Amino acid sequence: MKVFDISDFQPDDRVGQLVAQGAEGIILKLGETLHGTPTLDSKFIQFVNDVVAAGLPYGIYYVSHARDMAEFMEEAKFINDQVYNLLGGQEPELGTWWDMEIGPVCRDDVWPQLRDAIGTMQSWWNNSQKIGIYAQYSYFNQFIDLAELAQYQIPVWVAQYGYFENSLKAEHPELHHVAWQFTTHDETQDENEWYGF
Repeated sequence: MKVFDISDFQPDDRVGQLVAQGAEGIILKLGETLHGTPTLDSKFIQFVNDVVAAGLPYGIYYVSHARDMAEFMEEAKFINDQVYNLLGGQEPELGTWWDMEIGPVCRDDVWPQLRDAIGTMQSWWNNSQKIGIYAQYSYFNQFIDLAELAQYQIPVWVAQYGYFENSLKAEHPELHHVAWQFTTHDETQDENEWYGF
């Protein structure tokens, strides 16, 4: 599948533009923890309505800033509440993704906290198998216990630009690979190769 991910940095008509480019699915930024407070992306409601109107499957991602387990759980509760309040409790077809790229989550003790937050959300959502991790190739290698990631079969969406293959998938086929973000088109558009769940 040809899948794009978007946030409030994109123009208001972005969904229509991507449909015209042949988008087969879109991942929407749900929100981010800003100044210590989980915050809804300012264009999420508009974009999710546009995607539904276009008849495309979609997923959501949340940019984590969690510095400890308590903050991970605060973010998890926020994600859960938005799915119930804004999406009618319907888990997005293309998954729910923890975006792990901001400074506070780049730390050696992050994995057990992230793992447990995902496990808690899975229990809330009838043992969902569509709650995953988005991060750079280097992040997975530096901060994630890949053996446990494979054991729990947590979905993986890896970003690796300007390379001829998804290196994480090639090196660790035992992981549950769902997507590869391979280009940013001069940092104006994220494009993904979507393998599926």
